[in-house]
Amino acid sequence: MPTEIEAGYLALRESWGVVEAEGGGRLELAGADRERFLNGLVTCEVKGLAAGSGRHGFVTSAQGRVLADVVVLGLDDRLRLELPAGREEAIDEHLRKYVVADRVEIARGPGLSTLLVAGPGAEAALAARAAGGGLPAEPWAHAERRIGGAAVRLFRHPLVGVPAFALCAAPESAAEVSGALLGEAGGSGAGRAIGCAALEAVRVEEGIPRFGREFGPDNFPQETGFEDAVSFTKGCYLGQEVVARIHYRGQVNRALRGLVFDGEKPPPEGAAVVFEGREAGRLTSVARSPRLGRPVALTMIHRRAAAPGTEVEIEGGHGARVVELPFQE
Repeated sequence: MPTEIEAGYLALRESWGVVEAEGGGRLELAGADRERFLNGLVTCEVKGLAAGSGRHGFVTSAQGRVLADVVVLGLDDRLRLELPAGREEAIDEHLRKYVVADRVEIARGPGLSTLLVAGPGAEAALAARAAGGGLPAEPWAHAERRIGGAAVRLFRHPLVGVPAFALCAAPESAAEVSGALLGEAGGSGAGRAIGCAALEAVRVEEGIPRFGREFGPDNFPQETGFEDAVSFTKGCYLGQEVVARIHYRGQVNRALRGLVFDGEKPPPEGAAVVFEGREAGRLTSVARSPRLGRPVALTMIHRRAAAPGTEVEIEGGHGARVVELPFQE
């Protein structure tokens, strides 16, 4: 009999399930200058962002480094910023530093719970259970719907590793929404509740980085591999000169890679990755890969050790091999 993690992984790969996601922070920008103001502080194009549309980008420093990645959702009278957990206060303070004569108001967003409906059957299952209209077609596109009588804002989430939608609901409604999704009604087959460990195994296998794990304020946007999160045609924004110079130079110092270990017991996250006697990176996320049947890891590694097939040492006496992402059988 498969373990809970194995059963959850199979559901994510072959059917669908519901995951209670880690909560992130939210900010909202209102006022006549909200688009122009934010467009000068993020890497994605938000000028003219229509209600119901969304963009994924980065908030960057004057040095072009990543302060957070952000999903910007266009609402009728404001912009909502979906931020990584723990970054709401820092980004709030950062944005306020640049308000001069702008007609913009920055406020904390609503405290919401987030559920992920994920897997190849997620869209059919959600379409059968959501009332109020069809599902958004484009990545990050969003809409309000009702599930089990509760209001939710849902959007396509392309950075889960499998087809997925994020559902944001009031905390007191989360259990009702989850129950309605996992019930038999709807005619699209029953899903299952899935733990974060199964979702993490999929994320690591697919090589999807996370802020605070694979990248952070020491990294440039290009090191994350999120190519669609940076616009090179939108014009000036904070840190744009540095980001553009890296792009046209065509090279970054670090790259996201996978590691396959020699043994069955993986080293701990944070262990140093050593190449030719020098530290080249750290293990950022470690998980057991059902696809490979062995433990694997993600690392942000220096380019001198980033070529696939490179043999490296891991702090503590482990050996590992660098591979391209996503991990392949």
